[in-house]
Amino acid sequence: MRILLTNDDGYDQPGLLELENSLREKHEVWVVAPLHHCSGTSHALGLYSSMELITEDEHSRRWALDGTPTDCVKIALMEVMKNNPPDLLVSGINPGSNLSNNILYSGTVAAAMEAALWDIPSIALSVRISEHGTKPLFKTASSALDMLLDNNIKSKIPNGTVVNVNVPALEFNEIKGWKWTRMAQFSADISFREIEPGRVFEYYRYRSLPVIDPDGTDVDAIQKHYISMTLLDVNRTSSLQPPILELTDGSF
Repeated sequence: MRILLTNDDGYDQPGLLELENSLREKHEVWVVAPLHHCSGTSHALGLYSSMELITEDEHSRRWALDGTPTDCVKIALMEVMKNNPPDLLVSGINPGSNLSNNILYSGTVAAAMEAALWDIPSIALSVRISEHGTKPLFKTASSALDMLLDNNIKSKIPNGTVVNVNVPALEFNEIKGWKWTRMAQFSADISFREIEPGRVFEYYRYRSLPVIDPDGTDVDAIQKHYISMTLLDVNRTSSLQPPILELTDGSF
């Protein structure tokens, strides 16, 4: 299978390298990833600057782009791989979960979303960082992906969707199993930490926040030591019935 890899952390980061090395044993792997760190960029585009595409050797099928994760997917599909389109895109392995509201900010998820817009089966892959500060268990995440691919997940992903996979901070043999989940909702957003009181702030990414209705959600699965798999739709139209509006002034 021809697989395109990208991420939002940079082309030289260990999560991507682990993924690349593990997949090359069975698959034809292409890499187009950001030259620089792009976490939290969501679906941003580099519209107002030129972007350099860099490779040491085109035969290695490995490129770095001075752009966002979405830029990387676009240039991969429109230029680098235009004659050899991928059968699957995998974005990751992200060091840190992409759960709940963070899905909306994630460059990892956005890169997979971009490929799904082109009807390419897509997976966003992240691994939780342990609260004890140990290194991310990228091998656990790559083993999880390998199992999914062996079970032919690629053929089961509906067009226009992404499978958002989050892996607990555990050894692979310690994981309890898999769960299809829905997106949780934090009752508060990522908090700020004051660097200079009332003047300089930074995001405090690692503070644990309460969750609304955790049962069956991605956060709930991870907390119970399951791999969370959430099917995300690129069509943002709500399935809810729109409200009836009764206009009293300025009616058409």
